[in-house]
Amino acid sequence: MSLEADLGNIDDKFLRSGLELAINERDPARLRNYLELEMSNIDRRHNLGQEIFLYMGAYAPAFGLLGTVLGLIIMMSNFGGTGDTGIGAVDFDVAKRFEDLLGGMGIALITTFYGVLFSNLLFLPMAGKLKRKSEEELMMKDIMLEGIIGIHAKDHPIILREKLMT
Repeated sequence: MSLEADLGNIDDKFLRSGLELAINERDPARLRNYLELEMSNIDRRHNLGQEIFLYMGAYAPAFGLLGTVLGLIIMMSNFGGTGDTGIGAVDFDVAKRFEDLLGGMGIALITTFYGVLFSNLLFLPMAGKLKRKSEEELMMKDIMLEGIIGIHAKDHPIILREKLMT
């Protein structure tokens, strides 16, 4: 084939290896099987990356809530005092106690805010973007696969172009 000289100019690894295999492979079924297996491996690798962000998006609010619960436990233990229950240890400054309590509650609740924020503004949108990019790439690889199979079958270039454009 006259493609052998141009293989070095092809940047896409899938297309280059598919064309190399089309030049050397005689059985079209084995060629298709190899290319579909390669696409399946690409899809599996992409899904692993997506799952990481989906799991992070699912777990971030839970970890935020865990931080809130721990913060509330620490806040309440500090609010209770030192444990000295003698009459001289009673603190009658209620305003100071509530100021400490509300300040601690704000700090405790901010962990939930960050968990929800990271989940909905970072992790889940990133997983969606990776999914969209993966679908686009696999669609292009599918078009390449059909083109490689058409070249291997020696389809007429005009018919092959029309087939790939649909």
